Amino acid sequence: MSTPTRQGAKFFATVRSAGVERSPDRWFAGVCGGIAARLGVDPLLVRGVLVALTVVGGLGLAFYGACWLLLPDGREDGGGRIEAEAVLRGELSGAAWLSAALVVADLVLPRALLGLLNGGLSGAGSGFLITGLVALLGWWLLRDFSLPPCARREPVTAPVTEPGPRPGPEAVTRPVSLVKPDPAVDPVADPVADPVADTGPQAGFGSPTERRAAAREQARERGRLAVEEAARRAADRARRKAEQQARQRPGSPLLTTATLGLALLAAGAVVAAGLLTTLDARALTLALAAAVVVAGLGAVVAGLRGRRTALVGLAWPAAFAAVATALLPPSTNWTWEVDRTWRPTTQDGISSAVGLLTVDPTGLDAGPASATIAAGRLAVEVPRDATVLLDATALAGTVRWRPAADVVEVGAPRGTEPSREGGDEVAGGLDVRRVFALGPDAADLAAAVRVRGDDPDDWTVPAGTPQLRAASWTGEVRIGAPGSTTLEGK
Repeated sequence: MSTPTRQGAKFFATVRSAGVERSPDRWFAGVCGGIAARLGVDPLLVRGVLVALTVVGGLGLAFYGACWLLLPDGREDGGGRIEAEAVLRGELSGAAWLSAALVVADLVLPRALLGLLNGGLSGAGSGFLITGLVALLGWWLLRDFSLPPCARREPVTAPVTEPGPRPGPEAVTRPVSLVKPDPAVDPVADPVADPVADTGPQAGFGSPTERRAAAREQARERGRLAVEEAARRAADRARRKAEQQARQRPGSPLLTTATLGLALLAAGAVVAAGLLTTLDARALTLALAAAVVVAGLGAVVAGLRGRRTALVGLAWPAAFAAVATALLPPSTNWTWEVDRTWRPTTQDGISSAVGLLTVDPTGLDAGPASATIAAGRLAVEVPRDATVLLDATALAGTVRWRPAADVVEVGAPRGTEPSREGGDEVAGGLDVRRVFALGPDAADLAAAVRVRGDDPDDWTVPAGTPQLRAASWTGEVRIGAPGSTTLEGK
């Protein structure tokens, strides 16, 4: 039975045998040019199909990224490199990062953000459906089309030249100089003297013109020596790096694949635990952290075995995503742009990329409900017939409110001291968080609530209190009575 390494080598050999290479004549990564060369069509046709597939909501970007990962580089200096194969060997490049990002983005982002003409086809599987229909149409149109013969890459060998006789001393021409030669050394009378390798004239003798010429020659000699020294140091660094790489064994595809599989299992286990327990929004952060830990352990094992590995590079995006999910407020039900008033009644959520979102929590009888806006203004109206606990967060922006009998601040877990602007209190900066009691019984609720730490589960809140979480990533959260200058002002 063949080992996974042999299976991987056989797979990439099959890919190379297809004769499709990323074209050197490229706009981006050469995928469309390579496919067009294999089909024998104009590259503009392939590019147009890819753009159309992306616009109508298909998996155009994912297809391009996958081909970027799997197709050999057809440039002369590319050496037929396949990015996916290089990753399994422990070599991670920027091209592998970007191609994988295209695949992930196309599979994760909503179709409504990627497709312009998809209409109601915005579900998770609509991209696969549209791509399948386009592929079926292409097969029907090209079913009788014959492919051109597969081009073979011939190895490029340098021409061999016969060594000729070396030029004698008479063939060497002396460089032109304004400085008179030293009469003590006559290259004709003394055949041992080398007219090129002499030390040259010395500055400080002769006429001013001769001294300036000698100084220029000395400056050129110093520059030449500096360039040679820099080249020697670069060659030494390259030699030491090559020796270090030679001491390391190539990466193990089996270890890389097994570690990535274990990382996915660990992340999935954390997500499953979050569905069964009260982890809620923290489940994603913990799942990403678990994947990073497993990938780090795999990198340590590879290092102890003296092998190169790409696991450290692959763990960086998961670590960045874990930090981002820990800092960004939780959000659900994303829309692109909003300009409306939202009235939550139960544990629900609304999120928008841009716009103006007004929240009226009067009918909120359970919670917590959450409202998030990425860039814009989030206005929270003070309810007249109910009392609500508000958790307001501005990741990079401000929280604005006007203290009153129905707007009482409970605590300030994070952020600087507020300033006063026209009667309003304004707390701005990075990662600002304020907690308020809103409504007719705001003072009584504020006296009963105890805010400790960043986790609302650790707070002391009377049972049955409606809770609302309002968050702005780069914008402003405003709290005030309906129609007040705090909510309606600029």
